[in-house]
Amino acid sequence: MLAGRGARLGARALDGLFQTAAVIVVLVVVGIIQALLPRGAGAGIPTALAGIVGVVAALFYEPFMNWKYGATFGKRICGLRIARLNDGADLSFGQAVGRWAVVFPMGFVPFLGLLNVLWCCWDEPFRQCLHDKVAGTVVVKRV
Repeated sequence: MLAGRGARLGARALDGLFQTAAVIVVLVVVGIIQALLPRGAGAGIPTALAGIVGVVAALFYEPFMNWKYGATFGKRICGLRIARLNDGADLSFGQAVGRWAVVFPMGFVPFLGLLNVLWCCWDEPFRQCLHDKVAGTVVVKRV
């Protein structure tokens, strides 16, 4: 059973909120650490470590969650999961990474990221976003 458009958009919004909250927490922790360090004593190290942690988290959140659990936190809350279009099976890790590798760069092109996410609102018959079409995936209701 295909996921509803509202549930898909809600899940994406929730994931955006979770990712924003995670970035804020990392920035606050880095600020606290830098405030506690003596002036000039390795001041760039917390920032560099936060940057590395942030990049790793951004690179692996969506692919890992989609591979291991079939959905990100937002999709799980909305009762959705990602499946392969051809057989409805869960994604392999490579497929999850490939799907994310299509989504991620679209966010850097003006309006393409928004168009990608909204594409499911008018796509028929599978309600796919652009990245779903490229990756051969579909979002369905979790049973």
